[in-house]
Amino acid sequence: PMHLREAFWTKIARPVQGIMYHGWPSLVPTDSTGAYRHTNPNTVHVLKELIHEVIEPLGATLMQIPDERSEVACLESFTSQMFARRGAYGNNNGWAADVWLALQHSHVQCDVMFEETLLKNGLSGRKVLVMPECDVLTRGVVGKILAWQKKGGKIVADEFLCPALKADVTLASFKRVKKAEEDKAAVLALARTLGPQVLGLGLTAKPACDNPEIIVRTRRYGDALYVFVVNDHREAGNYVGQHGLVMENGLPSAGTITLPTQDGNVYDLTHSSQLMPQRTAEGIAWHLDLGPCDGRIFMITPKPLIEMKVTAPETARVGNAATIDVAISDTKQAAVKAIVPMQIEVHDANGRPAEGGGFYAAKDGVLKVKLDIAANEDPGVWTVRVRELASRMESTKYVRVVK
Repeated sequence: PMHLREAFWTKIARPVQGIMYHGWPSLVPTDSTGAYRHTNPNTVHVLKELIHEVIEPLGATLMQIPDERSEVACLESFTSQMFARRGAYGNNNGWAADVWLALQHSHVQCDVMFEETLLKNGLSGRKVLVMPECDVLTRGVVGKILAWQKKGGKIVADEFLCPALKADVTLASFKRVKKAEEDKAAVLALARTLGPQVLGLGLTAKPACDNPEIIVRTRRYGDALYVFVVNDHREAGNYVGQHGLVMENGLPSAGTITLPTQDGNVYDLTHSSQLMPQRTAEGIAWHLDLGPCDGRIFMITPKPLIEMKVTAPETARVGNAATIDVAISDTKQAAVKAIVPMQIEVHDANGRPAEGGGFYAAKDGVLKVKLDIAANEDPGVWTVRVRELASRMESTKYVRVVK
């Protein structure tokens, strides 16, 4: 259950279009004789909770927030896997994966890059290229990297690096000993040295946390920065942990998030509340308490959300549509350049929930919802309640439905 919870938060920190869990028989009991077994009946309840509490209210917003192109890329070399027998062939369980994990623990946001992507899109906008287990590279890839390095790009690599290239920062590889607690300690130790080395290569300051087991990732739209945090603090339990290979029990964790800006208004989207961060010479900071393998989503805007205007027609006729317009503004009374999660509740004249209610996203602070009123609706006054899920501003309008 805890692994599913943490995997969920890791997924939605990225702009995914859908979520899939491989192995239906592992979630629910079936008559299947396949490889998956229903051994932990608690897992399915965690998935249900996350869908109802996170995906339903925030899904429309998450689908529209684009990713940020990171200044750091980590190259996974297919050529080296084929010709030097490196890597994990997509399983992400070797040294290269541990380098990537160490970057996450050191709060260095990093994009995974493949050779085909490098050749197609180049290294524009990248300042650092991390190259674990890159023994064998094609001539075209080496040429691209050399040209980029001459322009100031920096390489972080291990002792296996292709001899045609020279690393600016060198890592010493290690192999896991198949003892989960010791192996994670080794990754955290690597993070303590690797993080400052990479961050010292001229990267733009990003959000960070004083706890390496709280992972931080950002996405951005307009003036708004979206900060995702995931708790990776775990211990071995008695489900499979007694074998020493897995730490499957989540543990609570606490830390302080720091952001290098003086103009930050922080909204906790998962709890629909505004936080009051501390302001220092370095920027803003706020304390964070996370449950076992839990996550959180924060929206940071340069100006606070101060007003929500909702416009609705006074009357609407059955068989037609009524349009609800919403506008969220900041201190300049201008539309907020952000994607803000919204909730709309619609009740007919009998108090029953009507179509049109649900969760939405106000892009650039603007939302337009069309309520289709069926021809057989009872006449009377409908109630439309609009709530934005950042600061919880709320407004109620009434629409008289007539024949």
